[in-house]
Amino acid sequence: IRALGSPIRNGEAYHTGCIPFYKHFQTAVKSCSQGGVRGGAATLFYPLWHLEVENLLVLKNNRGVDDNRVRHLDYGVQFNKLMYARLIKDDYITLFSPSDVPGLYDAFFEDQDEFDRLYVQYEQDESIRKKRIKAIELFSMFAQERASTGRIYLQNVDHCNTHSPFIAKVAPIRQSNLCLEIALPTKPLSNVNDEEGEIALCTLSAFNLGAIESLDELEELAELAVRALDNLLDFQDYPVPAAHNATMGRRTLGIGVINYAYYLAKNGKRYSDGSANALTHKTFEAIQYYLMKASNELAKERGACPKFNETTYSQGIMPTDTYKRDLDKICDEPLHLDWDTLRANIKKHGMRNSTLSALMPSETSSQISNATNGIEPPRGHISVKASKDGILKQVVPEYERLKDNYELLWDIPSNKGYIELVGIMQKFVDQTISANTNYDPNKFEGGKVPMKVLLQDLLGAYKLGVKTLYYHNTRDGASDAQDDTPDVEDDDCAGGACKI
Repeated sequence: IRALGSPIRNGEAYHTGCIPFYKHFQTAVKSCSQGGVRGGAATLFYPLWHLEVENLLVLKNNRGVDDNRVRHLDYGVQFNKLMYARLIKDDYITLFSPSDVPGLYDAFFEDQDEFDRLYVQYEQDESIRKKRIKAIELFSMFAQERASTGRIYLQNVDHCNTHSPFIAKVAPIRQSNLCLEIALPTKPLSNVNDEEGEIALCTLSAFNLGAIESLDELEELAELAVRALDNLLDFQDYPVPAAHNATMGRRTLGIGVINYAYYLAKNGKRYSDGSANALTHKTFEAIQYYLMKASNELAKERGACPKFNETTYSQGIMPTDTYKRDLDKICDEPLHLDWDTLRANIKKHGMRNSTLSALMPSETSSQISNATNGIEPPRGHISVKASKDGILKQVVPEYERLKDNYELLWDIPSNKGYIELVGIMQKFVDQTISANTNYDPNKFEGGKVPMKVLLQDLLGAYKLGVKTLYYHNTRDGASDAQDDTPDVEDDDCAGGACKI
């Protein structure tokens, strides 16, 4: 959406900017109640270099008036390498209206080298409306709003497109979803019945890591999960052609995990000290390998997905070829499975599914399975979860035996170890990960988290190839779950609007 004041028809009219359109989206979202079960919700994405970004970053802020706030949407701010480089060099970021800089918005997702070239070219063009702001100021504003609202998310669009099963110039990933674990191509619609447009949908499931005794078990489980979800794609209804087109053409799946904290506890590993790095590498290598093998076997039986030629897999490129090599410095675990044979089989027979993995919050399925939530550390050994379905008290698995093995959320000294584990997972996960950052102000002087710490976490996540960051959690003491009298926690994932 072009910025406020952009000329329309050579200045015959001037654009109202983003905020009126965002209000329009908000009204549309809130008019839907998902069958009366829960309220509609949405996450809206925009690039950090948008000319209106200073106003967009504060849209959830409680200060201000309704005229300049749109508080009932969540927001994903989009970054790439050039933005981080400007921060590191203490340089400026130049803001543009996408309408004034032809090709820049598309290159932002499709071609990072072309984006860099165009961005510098447009910075030097004095005829283009623009604004320069110190990168440290812009990043600090983002980090501050993320901290104060907890719900300003982050998407690294270059990682989403370079470490991806999709060929960026053919099928670019321009956004994520409500909970920041989906990274699929989308295509604008010219009308509601447009059969060329693409609305990406998520078809999700999860492995219960706590129930797995040997990684060899994942082979049969992966075959079952892939076959079941692939069948589901053909049985479900699609309300608009663009959703049917995207799903039938790409046959995308997102299989994640629950009970990761229990998995670490029963293996004697911790989030914070690097002890879980090798185990995590082996586990997620096995998950992705067996999922891809299952999809390849299904392709032999039923044929590859129609748009397989738009994937990097069709070129023989595996996830192990495109990850950020900075990961090798924190985890030198070798690959244990036969990726070269799998590569050859995929080039020969294709894949039934363009994507197979995504690590979602998995709030509901974790509760049903009495498992720890997704990949997250528990806040306490006992938690009380509240949702529209009622209140549920939950105890971590094998509490008596493993109580001392669990590393609780607010006992973890910093985000560093957790972010490194997310980076290791992301090496293999072909979509993305609902990863959270967590801060206890009491651990810092004056009871305030330093901006330096917030920015270090953003840079550290980018360096390790992390594609998205979801919630920013700040400890206020109110929701600490104590073993005796735990307080009630709200249901996760944007009010429960997107969960399995």
